[in-house]
Amino acid sequence: MDIPVSPKLRLVRVNGILNFKTDIDIEFNAKHIFIRAGELHIGSKANPYLKNCKIILSGEKDQKAIVYDNAIEAGNKLIANLNVLEIHGKKRAQKMTRLLAPALKGDTSITVEKGLDFVTGDRLGLLPTSTQNVASDDVTIVEYDATTGVAKIDRVRPPADKNGPGLSWYHWGDPVSTEKAYGNVDMRGEVVLLTRNIKIVGEDIESWGG
Repeated sequence: MDIPVSPKLRLVRVNGILNFKTDIDIEFNAKHIFIRAGELHIGSKANPYLKNCKIILSGEKDQKAIVYDNAIEAGNKLIANLNVLEIHGKKRAQKMTRLLAPALKGDTSITVEKGLDFVTGDRLGLLPTSTQNVASDDVTIVEYDATTGVAKIDRVRPPADKNGPGLSWYHWGDPVSTEKAYGNVDMRGEVVLLTRNIKIVGEDIESWGG
């Protein structure tokens, strides 16, 4: 695969070896990817793919199913793998950190660990610290100071019913872990790095992202 943007393909049936060129950004569009007797590789363990790759799976909600092979039937927005699928992207030093100070509703900055490899544009998930399991926030980094651990953030929209760039929920944090006080459980808010340079996404059509 050596073109930056593919046409929207109906069915990609892989019986040989399909390698993605590693020195360009690639957008691969398909309704179905069927790895039957072959292999699909994006990077390798020794040489990971460091550019940006997005596989966009397309298709309408009520589209008729197709038969891949014998009795293997599927609708759309699908990768079916019967052999080898290997994806090796850019490694990140830290996939999860903790809040080192409380983050209040409406805040446009959070305090996490120092020295992380967070960069502008990275997407973070702030997980709930209350009894409300829906109280999570999805934000992007505007600026991160590795010497202080302070990250300026902007909320990813939707939710459209909540105005402003700040956090939608309160998240508890503290410089000191609660492990000793609460039986080896650190109750400080988890901040998870969501950014990956290789993404597999569903086309958002008819309110059906897939």
